[in-house]
Amino acid sequence: MNHSRTSGGSLLSDVFGVVADAQSYKNIAYLFLAFPLGLFYFVLLTVGFSLGLGLSVLLVGLVILLATVIGLRAIAAFERRLANSLLDVDIADPDDVDVRGDSIVETGKAYLRAASTWRGLGFVFLKFWVGILSFVLLVSFLGAAVDLVLAPVAPDGAFNVQINNWYPARAVDTPAEQAVGVIGGLGLALLAMHLINAFARVNAQIAAALLGPEDSDNRAANTR
Repeated sequence: MNHSRTSGGSLLSDVFGVVADAQSYKNIAYLFLAFPLGLFYFVLLTVGFSLGLGLSVLLVGLVILLATVIGLRAIAAFERRLANSLLDVDIADPDDVDVRGDSIVETGKAYLRAASTWRGLGFVFLKFWVGILSFVLLVSFLGAAVDLVLAPVAPDGAFNVQINNWYPARAVDTPAEQAVGVIGGLGLALLAMHLINAFARVNAQIAAALLGPEDSDNRAANTR
């Protein structure tokens, strides 16, 4: 009997515990930032590399390329700190570049030779697509859930979420439908939080693999 109660309590904790878990809200914050950051990175690096390569026959083109590579590593460092702050990871800095006492030219060469630079580039461009998926996930599930829960006080929708020409808040007109919608919205919000946490764990694995040291064992160990 006690074992049954313990199992039941554990199941309830697994299902509803995400609501009280602070990590869930950190995950939401990380995914919320993913789309605008991913779009900004994509535009910045596309323009930087395109302009730099186009003008590479001139000195200014090489300067632009060097600035873009330095900016890329700065972005990777920021993303590493962001992941460490908001996701359940502890990613160490890459250890494949030593630029102490070098000139800016030697620094640029060291960055170009470092595998961490190109892994960072892969992460930054992947961030754009991850950001789109994050936006769709947040709007389709969490946004729709909030609209349903708040339908009694915001009949047109708190966020006016539209999914394939369907407006969740406007689909419940009568008080009885709105009551059912509130219950359904709470269930959808719970489901959304589980999906968000699962997707955030995928993001944590990607960040650990592409932003940390090259040693795969170290990367695995740094992902809690």
